[in-house]
Amino acid sequence: MLLKYYSVVILCFSVVNGEPGEPKCFSRFDYDEKMLMKQLRFEDKVQKFEDFINRLKAREENEKEERSKLFAAELEKYKQENSEEVERQKIVTSEMLENVENSKMELENVHKQINEKMKGKVVAFTVMSPKAGATSDSMSFSMVITNEGNAFDTLTGKFTCPVSGLYYFSLHIIKKRSPSVSFAGCGIYLNGSNTLAAYTNPQDGSNGADNGSYGASTSVYLKLKVGDVVTLDSCNKGISDRVEEYTSFSGHLEQEVY
Repeated sequence: MLLKYYSVVILCFSVVNGEPGEPKCFSRFDYDEKMLMKQLRFEDKVQKFEDFINRLKAREENEKEERSKLFAAELEKYKQENSEEVERQKIVTSEMLENVENSKMELENVHKQINEKMKGKVVAFTVMSPKAGATSDSMSFSMVITNEGNAFDTLTGKFTCPVSGLYYFSLHIIKKRSPSVSFAGCGIYLNGSNTLAAYTNPQDGSNGADNGSYGASTSVYLKLKVGDVVTLDSCNKGISDRVEEYTSFSGHLEQEVY
């Protein structure tokens, strides 16, 4: 059996106020002990730091979870409120569409009733003699030859369609026999839009060409629905002073449309 022997070197010092005193002994184990204690203290600080970091992480995770729950709750609340608003808007829109559809049906029924009342009836008019003193661009007449159905308003010069169908209109303009009137013209309008026009402008000359009577005519078929308005417009201002009294305007229903 082998015995191992270790030798320990012990250094002893004795110094008191710079003078030799009671000796103090130091060994290699003293140094190791101090290093061990230092390491333990460092590890303890590291552990405390790690614990602090872990606590921060845990608190952050908790706050993150709380924020996530709060956001989810707010989102769900918004979805619920928005869903209720969407449903309310759907109901309002549905009611509006239903009202529009009902109004449309009522209007169609009114038109149908009017057409039924006018079915088989004659709609026709002929008027002549433009009103004297007219200064606008429209034309009205003072003499009514025919006004079956009473669709032509002699005060305004407007024909208002009483029943849907195909209508025929004709306009005959006779320029006044006068050297002071060089031209005359007028157009047939549907709901404010021009369709056709009649216009005459004789050539001026030394022989007094404007002294003669010159005429212009136009006619048109128009498909009208109840309430459409046909007028004479874009006429020369003071048209009644430019045309003869036998200038005429006529219209009649050719065929009803249902």
